[in-house]
Amino acid sequence: MIKYSTSGYGVRSTLGQALRADSGDECAKLLADVSDQFDVFREAMPHALRGEWPAVTVLVSQWHSLVGSIVESAAEELPELVKRINDGFGVMTTSHELSREPLRFLDHLISEVPFSPLIAQFGRDVGVGVIAINEVRWLLPGCPQLDLGTSAGWPDLPKGTDASRYRRLVDLAIRSMQPPLIRVKDLFGLTNSDVADLFGVKRQAVDQWEESGEVPTARREKLANVLTVGDLLQRKLSPGRLPLIARRRAGAYGGITMLDMVTADRDAELRELTERAFDWSGTA
Repeated sequence: MIKYSTSGYGVRSTLGQALRADSGDECAKLLADVSDQFDVFREAMPHALRGEWPAVTVLVSQWHSLVGSIVESAAEELPELVKRINDGFGVMTTSHELSREPLRFLDHLISEVPFSPLIAQFGRDVGVGVIAINEVRWLLPGCPQLDLGTSAGWPDLPKGTDASRYRRLVDLAIRSMQPPLIRVKDLFGLTNSDVADLFGVKRQAVDQWEESGEVPTARREKLANVLTVGDLLQRKLSPGRLPLIARRRAGAYGGITMLDMVTADRDAELRELTERAFDWSGTA
């Protein structure tokens, strides 16, 4: 097995040691020393599995943070395999190229974590850490997975678990972590030219916003309104339907489409109508 040189202290030091563990039991024992870091997983997971949106967002956020910390520790332990790229990290691929895609892949694994036999074996707290360590190691060339011994089998799920809804909400929560401009494009199925039409600018300006990650102050309120509308509707609609709905003329908008309202700078009105509809549906 590849040898590591551990550095750092506290949680960082523990994660570095866990990256060097030979077995799942050894990894779990190490992580138990910082078990309070995993309490949030134990508390949020049952609620998330029942499809409760706030719990799903907590679970996704905490998993993203945990994986990020492990990858950062891996960059210290194996700098030839994990390197910093601008404001993030890249993992070496089999063709010796750095890629951020493995980290995006890791983010999405939270959709399957509650159903892993490792949860049955190590619990909904430390077990999540063992899964994260093992998955990070699996992506590093030449680094073996943990010796996990005999499978404990399918974990017991909380009463009221809705696996399909949970996975769908996880996808929505992960998407919500995207930069606002990218999120709006993804929600409504927009090209940069489409965005330029909505904001009354040239496509090159939108290209620049996307490249820099900064939207001009004067455009941020409009972007926030469109994003709020998209997030509210996406949680109610079937996957893939929002781009179609946004382009459909509706009496509620005076016979024009949602996107037409945004183009006409009626985005605040659109947001108010959407929020009002959600308030009504919540009390009906």
